[in-house]
Amino acid sequence: MTRTPNLMRSDRLGYVVGGAALIAWALRRPSVPRALAAGFGSWLLYQAYTGTTPVLKPLGINVNRKPSEANVAETIVIEEAITIARPRDEVYAYWQRLQNLPVTDDGDIELTHEAVGEALGWRVVRGEKLLRFGSLTFREAPGGQRTFVAAHLEYVPLGGSLGAALALVTGRSPQAIVTDCLRQARAVLELGERRTTS
Repeated sequence: MTRTPNLMRSDRLGYVVGGAALIAWALRRPSVPRALAAGFGSWLLYQAYTGTTPVLKPLGINVNRKPSEANVAETIVIEEAITIARPRDEVYAYWQRLQNLPVTDDGDIELTHEAVGEALGWRVVRGEKLLRFGSLTFREAPGGQRTFVAAHLEYVPLGGSLGAALALVTGRSPQAIVTDCLRQARAVLELGERRTTS
């Protein structure tokens, strides 16, 4: 069974240090509680070795060890999709406006790819630092006059995978922002609701 990595290198290093420290502490004066601590330390080492932890699996955190952008070593990957009951050209025109792209309010946006009516790619930078990059693909959904929009975003979180998990739990994660952005696009395009800023 192939495991999808959900621990970044920095997390794995922390797991190795923590696991080894627990095992070393337990071996100094063996006892039942220290044996349990050694078992937990072994479990941490195993997670560091595999790059996965079951704790983060329910949160859907996935790590890309080989991102397409050369400036970053690892990223957290977000993939979301939505169907909007509007023609593809209208949906595409909405997303062509840079202010409508998901998670773009903390840096400068650069379009990296544009296939009219089919795909948009972008990256967000602050100075020389790459903050995130992503793409949207558009295709006609069954039933006509409907568009399937797939969003793909990658970013380097503060605090590694555990920082991403904390942001997700507190509702301040790029995952939540991408989902909200897609829903907001559907509301604007289908119902004419105005985009609000918070």
